[in-house]
Amino acid sequence: MARFIVGHRWRALGEKHPRLEHWLYRLDHAFFSSLLWLIKRLPIDAASSSGGFLGRSLGPRFKKSRALEENLAIAFPEFDHHRRKTIAREAWDNAGRVFAEYVHLESIRDGKNPQRLEVIDHFGMEVVTASQKPVIFVAAHQANWELTAAAVTRFGIPLSVVYSPPTNPLIDTLMQHWRQHIRCELIPREESMRPLMRALNSGRSIGVIIDRRVDNGRDIALFNHEKPTSLIAARLAIRYQCPLVPVRVERLDGAYFRVTVCEPIAEPQTGGDELTQASLMISEVHRQFERWIRERPGQWFPSKRLWPKSLYPRKTHGAAGASPVV
Repeated sequence: MARFIVGHRWRALGEKHPRLEHWLYRLDHAFFSSLLWLIKRLPIDAASSSGGFLGRSLGPRFKKSRALEENLAIAFPEFDHHRRKTIAREAWDNAGRVFAEYVHLESIRDGKNPQRLEVIDHFGMEVVTASQKPVIFVAAHQANWELTAAAVTRFGIPLSVVYSPPTNPLIDTLMQHWRQHIRCELIPREESMRPLMRALNSGRSIGVIIDRRVDNGRDIALFNHEKPTSLIAARLAIRYQCPLVPVRVERLDGAYFRVTVCEPIAEPQTGGDELTQASLMISEVHRQFERWIRERPGQWFPSKRLWPKSLYPRKTHGAAGASPVV
């Protein structure tokens, strides 16, 4: 969400003039902090609904909308233009709700209404809690992906998650203030390997969202096209003999959610080096993502280019990376 109110030309100008960029950062921060202050005063359902309205009204105007629609065209070539436009509006509605729900994360996680966050455990989270052995959780940008970590930490499992800080450090501080309610450690994506290893060595579980493009990653098929994908989660699972566990978040209705903690991905018994083994494990994770996304395509938010540029119209661009929290 950071810097959406500052246009591309202003951002480019700010990058050349640090003093101007400082004031643009402050303008962004003032806008979003005021907006979140107002949303906090709404009941959860009203806040989520208002965020959905803003998302579907304003989202299609953002630059990210083009990448979103083109990703949907590649993922769902069998859908006609009208169907993909409908899915895109649903995706923006969901993204707006995610933003509005930041200020209510504590109530969704620990509120009086247990139906807000239903957790289905196919893995055995109580056993993890008792054994104090780390687990590596992986997820996609579906529904409110922030609740993946909220569901895990509900079981008392210490968790460190990888996130991509926004460009504006003031917005980063603002979002970390609200994310503290999911009760996990946040590790910036850049140079995250050593902090992740330290977390595992100390017995902390880790979480990573892996449905984004990572340019120096290994090509793994997603919707029948090779996507450069990070293998860090699977490689750490192999090295530390940790379970690699996919987690699915679904928005059931408004601000009601279901989180499903799945069975771990089995380490292949076919031999091969670590990279080959990790690639096979992430391929299985991608297959699960595909099934989930096909069931609820409007709850997926692929807002950056995922596949090679050759699959896109010539003017498509997009930065690599991944979202906040698992």
